[in-house]
Amino acid sequence: MYEPQQDNNNGGFGAGADSPTLRRSDSSLSNSAAGSVDRMLFNDLVQIVPLVQSLIDRKAKSSFTRRGSMTYTKTPSRDSLYKKTSEAKGRNATTKHRDQNKNVGGDQDGFAENVSVLSSRSYLSEKDREELMALGEQVEDLQKKLSEKDELLKEVDISKNEMASIYAKLDEMKKEYAEKDLLLKSTQAQLSYAKVKLADKQAAVEKLEWETMTSSKKVEKLQEDLEVVQREIARFMQFVQKLTKNGSRDLAEDYDVIPYLCDKNIETDHPNETGMQEVELAREAYIAAIAAAKENQDEASFSAAAKARLYLQSLVLRT
Repeated sequence: MYEPQQDNNNGGFGAGADSPTLRRSDSSLSNSAAGSVDRMLFNDLVQIVPLVQSLIDRKAKSSFTRRGSMTYTKTPSRDSLYKKTSEAKGRNATTKHRDQNKNVGGDQDGFAENVSVLSSRSYLSEKDREELMALGEQVEDLQKKLSEKDELLKEVDISKNEMASIYAKLDEMKKEYAEKDLLLKSTQAQLSYAKVKLADKQAAVEKLEWETMTSSKKVEKLQEDLEVVQREIARFMQFVQKLTKNGSRDLAEDYDVIPYLCDKNIETDHPNETGMQEVELAREAYIAAIAAAKENQDEASFSAAAKARLYLQSLVLRT
């Protein structure tokens, strides 16, 4: 058959001071206590109201919370069923009367206990309201402070992120600055090396210019010397031609020459063929020396040309 279970919720006298009805009654009684009401009567009312509320809640919440298991039994006969029902009625009547008496006594005892408990609760609740209100205000203040601190922490996090990004950009700028500084130093080194090379080239150019100037002066001097030699050769050739045509020694006095010293006697009457051949060879050698001096333009060529000229003059004088 069904086995009823007792309700585990606070349906009896355990209804605390947190129920909405109790709070409403406490607030109404506290408002009425502000007037000209006896303090003892006020305390009695405060103790009675929660008791009445708990009794109302107990009647409303009484129910079965569990179900029992069902078992199959045979249908009894009418006689046995009649006997059992009559016995059950008598038994139920006696137990009901006994339970009513017990409930009356128990209700009285529970009423007294609940009155004492609720009186202490109501006394504590009145005393602790101000503390609770103060604690609530402190909690609100703490919540406000926590919210402000949370906002500050968020701002600090944002600032940290911004500072981190700024430091990252600063590091990148430092790297770029180091790279540009290194590039600038290398460029300056290349520029200084180019300046040194340019100075060397300028010195070489100045040296070449000086050498060119001195060479041009030497060339001009050699050109003048060559012109003088050519004029002398032309005059000498004219003298040789006149000398060969006329065979006379009188023309030799008109040409200023340096005599070529030799031990042989100079034949003055009639030149022979061997002397003329020597003069011709000497003339060709002199012309070759003059050409070499024009081409080489050095001291050796000039000295060779001068010697060839003197040798030719000496041969001419001998003939």
